[in-house]
Amino acid sequence: MDIIPKLLTDIPGKSGTFWGDHTHCVGFYQPPNYLIRLIGRRWAYNLTGILTGLCLFINRHKYVGVVTDGGASTITFAWLQRLFRYGRVPHVAIDCLWYRSDSKFRHKLKSLCLQVAAPVVHRFIVWASHEIQDYSNAFGVDFKKFEYLPFHTTLNDYSFQIKDDGYLFAGGNFDRDYILLVNAVRDIDIPTWIATTRHDLLDTAKLPPHIWVEGTTPAGFRQAMAGARLVVVPMLSGLLHSGGQQTCLNAMYMGKPTIAVGRKWATDLIEDGVTGLIVDYGDEAGLRNAIKWLLDNPRLAEQIGQRASMHAREFTTERTMRSVYEIVLSATKAIHRWPKMAYDIASVASDITHVNDIAN
Repeated sequence: MDIIPKLLTDIPGKSGTFWGDHTHCVGFYQPPNYLIRLIGRRWAYNLTGILTGLCLFINRHKYVGVVTDGGASTITFAWLQRLFRYGRVPHVAIDCLWYRSDSKFRHKLKSLCLQVAAPVVHRFIVWASHEIQDYSNAFGVDFKKFEYLPFHTTLNDYSFQIKDDGYLFAGGNFDRDYILLVNAVRDIDIPTWIATTRHDLLDTAKLPPHIWVEGTTPAGFRQAMAGARLVVVPMLSGLLHSGGQQTCLNAMYMGKPTIAVGRKWATDLIEDGVTGLIVDYGDEAGLRNAIKWLLDNPRLAEQIGQRASMHAREFTTERTMRSVYEIVLSATKAIHRWPKMAYDIASVASDITHVNDIAN
């Protein structure tokens, strides 16, 4: 029976999926509620991340390599590998959702932490291609340490009913420019549902009757998107990290004509005018015109949605996580491992590549 080399990680996966079957998860995925109440969300996540990084370090020798999220567990594990040179294992960090701090001191401190960690991190995986150079410039880390992988849809194993209830949908709690959306649709006759629990994002907006703000559950969010006529992903400008990929891909997967705000990230996922529409940050007139065009051309909008659905089905979770797995395996060639690792890593990597070629 062939041995499947497993990775050690703090990113959980389900049994029966590629990631779940090829990894062993340890540590804290999120801090307990009592700890958040006691010391605050930021410090709670940092503390559990540090403990997770320590747990990963202690158990690293049993596995081919380690994959961490982009938070405190990445820094902790990398620093320990930097400090204790013997027995290093390949280390890849994903979910590097990094921002530039308003505090110069905090930004310099984060830059220092990453600069110390970078020599022993094989790759920092980013979900937006522009972040390779932007992160490198912001934190003083060699751009060759970064690698772009497309994000993935997150609708597997969930039920929802795709229909057209005639409203425009936008949702999410982070990095959204809802003021831009409100101003764009203020004079357009289409019901607009903004699904967020962050009412502070709209404090300065006077909402007309056809726009309402209502948060919902994760299941409710999926169904709200599935019932929309079109979806807008209105992202804020001026941020180092670009979000919105998950919402955008899920809307496309459902066949919804999708408008993405933010050309520098959206071009990774959408071919403008073919699989969706793209307008640039802060372009109120451009967003208004894009919404009107989709409403005035329902047949063309439907065709865009159909092409978007076919395109988004390529962005599977397995494809993304298999790519992460292969990056770790490729790193083993450059790192000395303990003799007890009995299988041939190069052969395993070759077999995986062959399987991919067949699948494609």
